[in-house]
Amino acid sequence: MIAPYLPQLRDFAGLAVTWGLGLVLAFAGTGLAGRRFGVECRMLAGWGTLCILLTLWGVLVPASLRWPAIAFVIVAAATQLIRRTRLQRGDWQALGRMLVLTLPLWLIMAPIRPSQPDTFAYLLPNAVYLVDYARLPTSWLPPSASFLPASPYNGLFLTFLGSLVDPDYPPSGLSLVNVLLQLTAALGLARALASPSAENREMPSWQLTALGFLLATLLNPGFVPRIDFSGYAEAALAVTVLFAAWLFAVGQRELAAGSRPTHLLSQCLILAAMVNTKQSGVGLVAALAGAAIVAGLAERAVARPRLIRATVIAVLPALLLYGVWRYYVAHAGVAELTPLPMAEWNWSTLPATFRSIGKIITEKPVYFGCVVLAFASLPPLLRRHGWTMTTRVLAFHAAAFVLYNLYLMAAYIAHFPGEMSAEAHSFFRYNTHLALVLVLALALVVRDLLLGNELLTRFGRPAGTALVVLALLVPIGFAYRLRFDLVMPQPLVWDLGHNVKPYVKDGDRLALLLPGDNGSLSDMLSGVLTDVAPRRRLDLLERQTADDAALAEAARLGYQLALISCTGDGAAALLEHGPEGWQRRASWPYPPEARAQRWQRILAWPPLCR
Repeated sequence: MIAPYLPQLRDFAGLAVTWGLGLVLAFAGTGLAGRRFGVECRMLAGWGTLCILLTLWGVLVPASLRWPAIAFVIVAAATQLIRRTRLQRGDWQALGRMLVLTLPLWLIMAPIRPSQPDTFAYLLPNAVYLVDYARLPTSWLPPSASFLPASPYNGLFLTFLGSLVDPDYPPSGLSLVNVLLQLTAALGLARALASPSAENREMPSWQLTALGFLLATLLNPGFVPRIDFSGYAEAALAVTVLFAAWLFAVGQRELAAGSRPTHLLSQCLILAAMVNTKQSGVGLVAALAGAAIVAGLAERAVARPRLIRATVIAVLPALLLYGVWRYYVAHAGVAELTPLPMAEWNWSTLPATFRSIGKIITEKPVYFGCVVLAFASLPPLLRRHGWTMTTRVLAFHAAAFVLYNLYLMAAYIAHFPGEMSAEAHSFFRYNTHLALVLVLALALVVRDLLLGNELLTRFGRPAGTALVVLALLVPIGFAYRLRFDLVMPQPLVWDLGHNVKPYVKDGDRLALLLPGDNGSLSDMLSGVLTDVAPRRRLDLLERQTADDAALAEAARLGYQLALISCTGDGAAALLEHGPEGWQRRASWPYPPEARAQRWQRILAWPPLCR
């Protein structure tokens, strides 16, 4: 069926809001950091500015976040009235080329709906809380439905900004913002390849823009659509790491030449955006700072005191912002993921953790094979060419990979529960935070090898045309993977939620009786009912059985409606409690053809009659 992949008229509003977000960030970043680097780098600097503003306001000022958000938009737009801070023609052309080449991707992603367990467990509830109350959740404000109300909000600040225009933006915006960030990285990759000297003022050609898009997605060994294009923070971290690594390499080049670093303001803002995007963000910032020092010390021409001073200045705003966030978490009285007590650290599981890591590496040979290739490329290129932008990025990636994995090992020991530690939970996913730096490093290696090559001169134009065509066609060919929200059994839950909504109104008390659920279906179904338009503000009771005892409990607690997700006749049923007990008000059989489709285990199957 093609229809679910095609955008409806209402979906174009989400696209317009997302593109508007990108422009606002570009305006703000240009106004604050200047035009030294490409417009895509300035977009991330603008995001960092927004994060600093809203975090400080949200933690320190007991007033609506809408006021600073509106002021941010107004000031950002006002920068376009000043000649020295407005976007130039080349900026608009670079953005326009990326938009044209990725229009098929945008059209396929426009109808995207929330997907993946963590999205419904805490990301979407946190995003909606910002829309409803314009405050960071605390124990003295209205309660949050999130599993982790105190998880970092830097990514959600973008959907909150979009909600100023469309209050229903966050559910789709969680994914659309990550598409925007991924394409920002694509433009950064294209610009880096266009400029061997690292001066990012050269506008990428159509061909390089297409190549940048393919490198950020299809040719990226760490790219997984259901992770990078869902509401998860992985894409945001990978993108900020890419630009931070590039700016650290630029700074190393400038220090080696004896000049003052010109990148520090942009670097500060990008690291500020990174640090509170996810709880692991602070470890990533520390790993990148360590990598910058290690790579800089390896280049003898770099003065050590100036290197250390520049690195400290770059990370200091991020660390201060992290300190403000820790103050909020300590006093908000709402939940986040917390480290284990020292007595419960997972020292005994380390052998199992290492075995699990080895197993994951063998299961992901392409990604970790590329890591080995990047490591192996550094020594011969250093001997042949010395310190260039390519070898600096390779050295930075190597140091960051080692340091970040040391941080992950510390997390497995001190943070993850025993079973998750033994399984090296999400080891590959966390390593993909460095995926775009890996792609940049290898792409620079290939570029340097091909410069002046006769084959490139002879076949460069046809190859460039093929890249443009491929960029336009790849999203269409991979539409199934891009629209991971259509994978069974998620559509059944969406249909069930939309079927129930006409029977309930704000304030109703509804019991969700989901036999055999493990918590995943209740998270998604409650999110579909309460957080996705048309929203219903309901008092929900969630139980993993649907027997007489569960119905009796619901009636005793005053719940007049009960939704049983799987009845004896293979259907979902809505019951209403009256003087004569529970009566069936409506039922919805599950379509037989749904069983013939491929189901993924992102949701429990038994509550959906399978």
